[in-house]
Amino acid sequence: MQQPFSLTYEDLRRFCPRGKRDILKGLAQHSSLLVEYGLSRNELRLCHFLAQAAHETAGFRTLVEYGSTGYFRRRYGHRRDLGNRGRLDGSRYRGRGIFQLTGRANYRRYGTFIEIDLEKSPHLAAKIEVSLRIACEYWKRNNLNKYADLNDIRTITRRINGGFNGLDERRRYMKRALLVWSKGAATIAAKPLPRLFLRAGARGPRVMRLQHNLRSLGFFIVIDGIFGPRTRAAMKRFQRKYGLLRDGIYGPRSKKMMARKIATSRKSPSPTSKETTMKRWKNYLQSRTIWANLVGFTALGLNVLGFNGISPEEQSQLVGHLLNLVQAGGFIAAVLFRAIARERLGPRLFSK
Repeated sequence: MQQPFSLTYEDLRRFCPRGKRDILKGLAQHSSLLVEYGLSRNELRLCHFLAQAAHETAGFRTLVEYGSTGYFRRRYGHRRDLGNRGRLDGSRYRGRGIFQLTGRANYRRYGTFIEIDLEKSPHLAAKIEVSLRIACEYWKRNNLNKYADLNDIRTITRRINGGFNGLDERRRYMKRALLVWSKGAATIAAKPLPRLFLRAGARGPRVMRLQHNLRSLGFFIVIDGIFGPRTRAAMKRFQRKYGLLRDGIYGPRSKKMMARKIATSRKSPSPTSKETTMKRWKNYLQSRTIWANLVGFTALGLNVLGFNGISPEEQSQLVGHLLNLVQAGGFIAAVLFRAIARERLGPRLFSK
C-alpha cells in the first residue's frame, strides 16, 4: 500500500520549529510505524496524532515529564490507581514518551503490548522508537482513528488526557499541522464542537439555567452559576431518578430528559400535597449543615400538627419561605421562620 502522507525532518521542523533535533529526526526515521497503525492513511489522522503529541511533549522538546524527584514522589507515589506501590514509584514511573506514559501499571501493560519489559526498565519509554510505538499502540487501543476521521478533537483529547487540559493549544497545533500536511487545510481546519456538556468546574449563565431547572424539578440547590459538588450531587440524583447514567455530567441525554420533565410539569400543574411538600423539605434539609436542623425542628412541629388544615397553596408558600431562609442559614433563619409560622397558623400553636 502506498503511503499517502509521510513524515520528513523538514516538515516536522516547519511544524515545531523549537523541537529538539534528535526527537524530530527520530520521528522521521521511524515514521514507518504510522503506516503500520493506519495513522498515515489520511491527513486528519496524521494531523490529530501529531497535534496531541506536540502538546504532550511541549512542542517535541522533551520525552520526559518536567519536575524533580521529590515532586513526582509527592504527586504520583500514593496513586494506587496507577499501580504505584510507594513514593519511589512516583519518580520511577513518571510521565515518559510521546503521550507521557505514567504509573507502574501502565508501564507493565504497554510493555506487554510492545513486548518490552518497561516495568523493569522504565527509562526505555523515553527512547524515541519505543515511545512512538507506545503512542501508536495507545492510539489503536482507544480507537482514536475513528474520532480523527470525524475531526473530533475533544473526544481524542479526553481519551488521552482524561479531561480537556490544553485543548486550545491542541487546536492550535492541529491547525498548524494541517497547514503543513494538508492541501485543503482552510476547508477542514479543526472547529470547536458545540458545547454539549456541563460538568464539575463549569461556570456561567448556562450553569445557572441548569440550577434553575433542577430546582423547578424539586432538587433544591443554591443558584450561583458554579457547577460545584452540590450541583453535581443534584445531577446524580436527577439521573438516578430518571434512569440515566449517574455520572453527574449534564450531557445531551440529561438535557433531553430534563426538558421533557419540565415541559410535562408545566402542562399539568397540580396542587402540592402535604406529603409531597414535607418530602421536599426533608430531602433538602438532609443535604444541609447542622444549622439547618434548627429550622427542621420548627418545620417538624408543623408536620405533626398537619399544617392546621391550611390550603395546599399556603403549604407550598410556607415551605418556600423555609427553603429561602435556610439558604440565609443558621439561628436567625429559625427565628424568622417561627415568626412566619406563628402569623400564618395562629398564635394558639405557639402558646405553650
